[in-house]
Amino acid sequence: MKTIVRPFLVGLLLLLSGFALAKDQVTLRFTVWDGDEALKVLRRVLVDFERDNPDIKVKLENFGDYNLYHQKMLVQYAANVAPDVAMMDQGHFQALAKRGALLPLNQFFPTTPGFDIKEYYQSIVGAMSLNGNVYTLPRDIAPMGLVYYNKKAFDEAHLPYPDGTWTWDFKERPELKEKDFIWVCDQLTKRGADGKVVRWAFASGWPELLAQIFAYSSGGHQADNNETPTKVLTSQPNYIRAYQYASDFMNTLRYMPNSTETSGVLMQTTQQLFVAQKIAMFTTGIWEVPQIRRDMKPGSKDFFEWDIALFPGYVDGTRRTPTGGSGYSVFSSTKYPEQSWRLTRYMAGPHGMTAMAQAGIAQPAIRSLALTKDVWLPGPNTTKEQYYPPSRIVTDVAAKYVDFGPTADYWPSISDRLGAGLDLIWSGQSRAEPVMIWAAKSGQERLDTILKEEKLSPFNWTYGLIVAALIVAIILYFVYGPEKAHRYTNRQKLESRSAYRFMTPWLIGIVVFTLGPMILSFLMSFADWDIIRAAKWRGAQNYIEAGVIDPLFWKSMKVTFIYTFASVPIGLFGSLMLALLMNQKVKGIPLFRAMYYVPSLASGVAAALVFRKIFNPDQGLLNSILYGSHDSWVGQSISRYAGTPTQHVDWLGNEKTALPAIIFMSLWGIGGGMVILLAGLQGIPQYYYEAATLDGAGIMGKFKSVTLPLLTPTLFFSLVTGIIGSFQAFTSIFVIANGGGGPNDATRLLMLHMYKLAFESLRMGYSSALAWILFVIIMIFTLIQVKMSKRWVYYEADAK
Repeated sequence: MKTIVRPFLVGLLLLLSGFALAKDQVTLRFTVWDGDEALKVLRRVLVDFERDNPDIKVKLENFGDYNLYHQKMLVQYAANVAPDVAMMDQGHFQALAKRGALLPLNQFFPTTPGFDIKEYYQSIVGAMSLNGNVYTLPRDIAPMGLVYYNKKAFDEAHLPYPDGTWTWDFKERPELKEKDFIWVCDQLTKRGADGKVVRWAFASGWPELLAQIFAYSSGGHQADNNETPTKVLTSQPNYIRAYQYASDFMNTLRYMPNSTETSGVLMQTTQQLFVAQKIAMFTTGIWEVPQIRRDMKPGSKDFFEWDIALFPGYVDGTRRTPTGGSGYSVFSSTKYPEQSWRLTRYMAGPHGMTAMAQAGIAQPAIRSLALTKDVWLPGPNTTKEQYYPPSRIVTDVAAKYVDFGPTADYWPSISDRLGAGLDLIWSGQSRAEPVMIWAAKSGQERLDTILKEEKLSPFNWTYGLIVAALIVAIILYFVYGPEKAHRYTNRQKLESRSAYRFMTPWLIGIVVFTLGPMILSFLMSFADWDIIRAAKWRGAQNYIEAGVIDPLFWKSMKVTFIYTFASVPIGLFGSLMLALLMNQKVKGIPLFRAMYYVPSLASGVAAALVFRKIFNPDQGLLNSILYGSHDSWVGQSISRYAGTPTQHVDWLGNEKTALPAIIFMSLWGIGGGMVILLAGLQGIPQYYYEAATLDGAGIMGKFKSVTLPLLTPTLFFSLVTGIIGSFQAFTSIFVIANGGGGPNDATRLLMLHMYKLAFESLRMGYSSALAWILFVIIMIFTLIQVKMSKRWVYYEADAK
């Protein structure tokens, strides 16, 4: 009996202790934007963390789209479903910290044994701080002033490998030879017999990176203060000169492929061009190393010796470069602040940093780890594959010269304006001076407005609710007021009550999800609101800003009108032609109708991805047809119109062709319009055609006298809905332009402008004002069309 009871009691005791442990264990949500390789490392570190902290279980959540990650964090906090710990960077933490969403971490420092914030690179600690409080514990620092170089290319050019002592100036200095960066680029650039570049000397991770390095190292600044900027300084002569020189570097000197060539060569990144030996050097951050290691394994046929060096200093020896970096923050909404800090400290401490560094993914933010062999620097136990790049010590040197740029939460709104027109500079279509002076002026106007908004008074919700009630009362009056004049029988009243009971779910839905948000949007159009902090009263200033201050509003309006009045007539004409063809009684016509209709069922995202391939400059279907095996006259004419006579036109990357390409893409959905018009055609009584035949009318006569008049109601419907839809076009344009609005905002429709304002700049109030402006514009155009329709729309019932 004892042999049975004892194991039973032991098992029961273990089961109860397991329940007690599970009850005491907390679960923390941990959100990052890392890629696949980093996620593998994070999962291994989290296993160790849970082993060392049995009272904590971590749920890792990854949101890989960096461009949307911080928006998601803001929305989750606003919805009270924020994670406990989240990855953050210096450019976005203020947006949350100022709104009380993040805990200041200083409170945990004194009670954490062995922790010393001074062990971290102080530049990134400062960039992650606000008003003396650290809100993000740095995990890594990523100086962008690193030059990856191909030793084979230097050997072929009989040049010594760069040792970091080289400098640059706005002109070549041949007397310095390898000590002059421009002279080195001239030697490394390889041209074919036709004079075209077959291997560029240099490339930048993105065009503006090179321009910023030139600007920073020659004494330029984006703003007067990184934490709380009050002045935009990008219109200063040295800053403009640096950006112009970056353009010349690409388009005149031809040491670097321009943006069209970079995106057009098999859609390759600069890192891929480097591995393919189409560029000898490129500059970016250390994050490129893991991918290069995967693409070029030592001993493989494609492998070549490579390393990294410091980007050259300015002629006077000054070095200043942009930088990246990331860390972890604790949300103030967490129920477990102490456990969240333990997780943050672990992942942004020696354990987490060592694992990421040994994988070659991130330079540790703790300097002593960044100087430790076999952790970050190559050491005796480093494998051959992990050995590259051997000169990793330069990352520590580069960290001395970094500039994190403005970190204010409102800077993205300024930066959005400063970026307007830059594609014109990179493509060589414009000089830097006029573009940057205009952009800096626009940015300063926006910055001044932001600083004034900080003094606004709170929004009076009492008055707001009164206005909302009046709006609802007016709507009810116009809907049910006319019914007061009618007298109904008891039977009719009973039927009405039954109808309303059936309609109750729909009525609740339209009030909660349509009418309610519309009223709130109307109220917020008179406020400064970011959906998190309390709204402030702004009056009519949102509408005044749209009309007088915001230049991007008028540009987006212009783009929207061009898109609407080009795409709608073309689409309507195409739909009509297809409908006439598909109205024929021939064998297999149902199959042809289906073939033309099915593409319109595809989502806007899928269609946009397809057309991105079609519009590819070198490998896309459109250019393959236009240029053929040899550059045709048609292709050359289009290239001359686009301002790039020696290159295939980059449809989505060129100011002159981006919007026409988007208009062309809108034809993808004409199958839907075809079905509507086909139904209209088949609704025309056959006896009208028989009468026209007796009168001697031919095909065109029947079309003019019978088809077109009787089809006008359907055409009118298609025209009205088409204009409304084109004014609200967003999804496909957002995807095909990568959410950025295309070159120089050439494809920034009003809906895209509103989205960027609301979810990137957190200007929900101003975006609401633009939404109501759009509503009024659509209503005006609809009323005009209804008024004019009496002149040309023929209704058969009216004739009778």
